[in-house]
Amino acid sequence: MKCSVCGTLNNTGATFCRQCGSKLGVRECPKCKAAVEPDAQFCSMCGTRLVSGGETGGRACQSCGFVNAPGITYCKRCNQKIV
Repeated sequence: MKCSVCGTLNNTGATFCRQCGSKLGVRECPKCKAAVEPDAQFCSMCGTRLVSGGETGGRACQSCGFVNAPGITYCKRCNQKIV
């Protein structure tokens, strides 16, 4: 499985990326049931917003600059604690 954060190819069945430690896998769009990436904010099949209305932006990691989803404590790209 390819990591949606860093692009590393991981073994089939892996739960976490072997390169960056991000959780692997897909989730399901609540409207059309299409598979969507874990960090997607909108469904690429039907356009449904996948984060709640109040969560429009996240915090940028001070180490790598990756913009993480709201409420994330550790960066999904570099795994550093977000302060």
